[in-house]
Amino acid sequence: MPSAPQSRKTFEISDSLNRQLNTYALVASTAGVSVLALARASEAKVVYTETHQVTSSRVPLYIDLNHDGINDFVLRTTYYVGSSNFVGLNASGYRNFNNAVAGRRVSHSGYFFSAASALRAGARIGPERKFPVNFPMMAEERFNGVGSQYSDRGPWAGKGKGVRNRYLGLKFVIQGKIHYGWARLSVTLGHHRQLDDVSGTLTGYAYETVPNKTIIAGQITGPDVITVQPETLGRLARGRK
Repeated sequence: MPSAPQSRKTFEISDSLNRQLNTYALVASTAGVSVLALARASEAKVVYTETHQVTSSRVPLYIDLNHDGINDFVLRTTYYVGSSNFVGLNASGYRNFNNAVAGRRVSHSGYFFSAASALRAGARIGPERKFPVNFPMMAEERFNGVGSQYSDRGPWAGKGKGVRNRYLGLKFVIQGKIHYGWARLSVTLGHHRQLDDVSGTLTGYAYETVPNKTIIAGQITGPDVITVQPETLGRLARGRK
């Protein structure tokens, strides 16, 4: 004799949980987000974030590469008045000593300084690239105190005209493991003797979710890339506001 079918146990969902699920389903439906689209974030190897932010002398510009609420890098404008006056822009890792910007030590008129590399699209950023400096300078303009004589230096200075759509190579730590990423910026030099004469416009950044894996500067499309829009459902789905 076949055994009698066993009755299934039922689970009572609380009113508050039911309201949360219904609200989330409504938001997801309105935004046109499918379950597969949300799941793809955890499977992606490169996470790309679109943005448009301009540096300011009054407020540092922070970059949270993996959107975990912890800033990983910072862009700062600098201004110094003294025996030699200068306005500059630099980039550096933030808080974690192992967070670093790709660069090198360079010499200019007998003076050595740390410079952040202005990488072109397609550059490889990974274990093979050097991250030897802390607080590297991107671009700087110097001028004397009374005249109009200027000198510009740094990989992002572009002979005084700045550069467009170059890339910072980034190395940072997630849960004790090294990951690589990039930030795309355009830099301008004003030569007006003002605080924001050297400014950067951040238009996007990305990171590789696989530890110690090389990332290609500028890669924003492909089967292994997911794009994150700030303040979107993708961020809410990860528990961020």
